[in-house]
Amino acid sequence: MSQAFSFNFEGDDIELSTNEPDVVGAVGLGGGSKEHEIPQMVKPRCHTIEDLLSALPSNISYNTISIRGNDANTLRLPRRELFDIRAQLMAEDQSFVPQTETQFSVVGLSTEDITPTVYEGGFKTWECSVDLANYVLSELKSDEDSRMPSRPYWHIIELGAGTALPTLVCLYYFLTQTSTVQPAIHLTLADYNINVLESATIPNLLLTWYFAQSPVPLESKGDLEVTSELRSRFLENLVAKNIYVSGVSGSWGQDFSKLTQRFEATEDRQDIRTLILASETIYSPSSIRAFTEVLMESLMEPENAGAMALVAAKRIYFGVGGGVDEFMQVLKEMGGKGSLIRETEGAGVGRVILKVVL
Repeated sequence: MSQAFSFNFEGDDIELSTNEPDVVGAVGLGGGSKEHEIPQMVKPRCHTIEDLLSALPSNISYNTISIRGNDANTLRLPRRELFDIRAQLMAEDQSFVPQTETQFSVVGLSTEDITPTVYEGGFKTWECSVDLANYVLSELKSDEDSRMPSRPYWHIIELGAGTALPTLVCLYYFLTQTSTVQPAIHLTLADYNINVLESATIPNLLLTWYFAQSPVPLESKGDLEVTSELRSRFLENLVAKNIYVSGVSGSWGQDFSKLTQRFEATEDRQDIRTLILASETIYSPSSIRAFTEVLMESLMEPENAGAMALVAAKRIYFGVGGGVDEFMQVLKEMGGKGSLIRETEGAGVGRVILKVVL
């Protein structure tokens, strides 16, 4: 039987000391009380951005989160409101009845933070995702006059993307570059649940694009009307800036890895710089091995020479058995090398960012 579990928080969303809303701390895991039959793992599938955009409603509500790089460098990013996501999911699932077993027919509407093989927590923003976004912003700003434009092709893969904050930082950076040499960028956003890609990941990309190029100031909260004209402008502008986006849903494995290796508009595939981003993906032993296999397969792709991965995680996930030590052990067994590049200590469990290479 598959057991859902919660991260033992008060309410749906937890505020960090930075007073950001809707950021979940995940300091420990507790067993849920409900049991459900184990559903089949979701088969991996690739999705075009056009298909994912088609699931958007005519209006989306957003709030903002502050991403903090080095030297007081701060970027405010919009992201879709959790209540707005839930309202859409309830409207789309006619079988939804609050406080009954049928609430599990709508992915992400359970009272549990994660239900293994059903819902992997992608609608919420997790602490380690914020950590990784902060680090990526710092690196982009420090290298913006040197390393970043040095490759004509970039492939950025976010595994377990969810709200995709690290990728949003990258997207904002490339959208606002004024260099005459515009590298080609492919963003591959992967999440177990297609509902997450449709209702959280892609809407956040749309919001980031809109406010990156809009004269309208970004308010702390607001609504964006999603018209067919806006969708068309979004897609056309991405093409004009050589930015390509694809989504991958489903479980990790060999078939999954093959779907992350696409890159459009590339003649010289040996000149691609690949960056793999992941946060909160090693919370249980069963996920560690599958995640590490996908990570290593991506790093070992011939076209990904010099590729690296940044993995943000808690040092230990209580009650489940996952954590950094377990991940490093599995990584070593598979021939990878991991090194600590950032550590955050606080009142709860320590958090780290690891650099992974072959």
